[in-house]
Amino acid sequence: MLKGYSRSLIQRYIQDHERLPVVVNDLPRKPNYRIQPGDRISVSIPEPEESAIEPAPLSLDILYEDNAILVINKQPGVPVHPSAGHAADTIVNALIHYLGERGSLSSIGGELRPGIVHRLDKDTSGVLIIAKNDAAHRHLARQFAQRKTIKIYEALVKGTVFPKEGVINEPIKRSRKNRKKFTTAEKGRESVTFYRVIDAKYDTSWVEFIPKTGRTHQIRVHALHIGHPIIGDSLYARKAHQSEYIALFAKKITIEHPSKGSLVTFTAPYPDHFARLARNLGYTIIKE
Repeated sequence: MLKGYSRSLIQRYIQDHERLPVVVNDLPRKPNYRIQPGDRISVSIPEPEESAIEPAPLSLDILYEDNAILVINKQPGVPVHPSAGHAADTIVNALIHYLGERGSLSSIGGELRPGIVHRLDKDTSGVLIIAKNDAAHRHLARQFAQRKTIKIYEALVKGTVFPKEGVINEPIKRSRKNRKKFTTAEKGRESVTFYRVIDAKYDTSWVEFIPKTGRTHQIRVHALHIGHPIIGDSLYARKAHQSEYIALFAKKITIEHPSKGSLVTFTAPYPDHFARLARNLGYTIIKE
């Protein structure tokens, strides 16, 4: 009933037992509390806390920039936006420092996510598109919501994948056993991933993944579901063929440019850790 507030924000309000913005029958409750007949839920939206994201002189690998968008090759190990434990070492901190007085970022993502239309996991590298104004943000967000963007990932996975191409159509939901993980489940959210094997060597496979939907950890969970977890995935794969970072990167993305209206494709080079692992496994890296 609270339109304009995200589920995650409401959960933070419920868990705020100091200010108690959300109470049930004048008592604090956990987010998983089951509503009972006759319960009275009171919500008092707290005033926003004053905070400012500090600019940080972190390096950005810029692939493209104009007045509407900024496209970067995100490096592995770098979070996209501030969160617990990462207040000043994120892409957002770097963007604020880089733009400085020369430009701005869209405000639609809120104070912690200015310009952020989509995201990549901390250890995943590759193409990331940033909106520099609200109009561009809305245009891009609409494309992602309507599944008009084309995102191509590549990964090195365990085992020989067969069949060599196909579609993984398995709903995904958050794991009850580990809140950091997601899992396939009949009552999860629709999740569809197309895949194609590029090559296979020494009980590993080099696979192209094209997600049709955009669920958190989707490719990682779907790869595990078909029995071929991504190498270096410390959350979903057992220790074997370990890599410094997960062997998954966002290689290409195609969008309709928010101001030009034409289709544009951006491609990221293979990250060093991915190329090094691929060569060690006997694959040949071809630079585009």
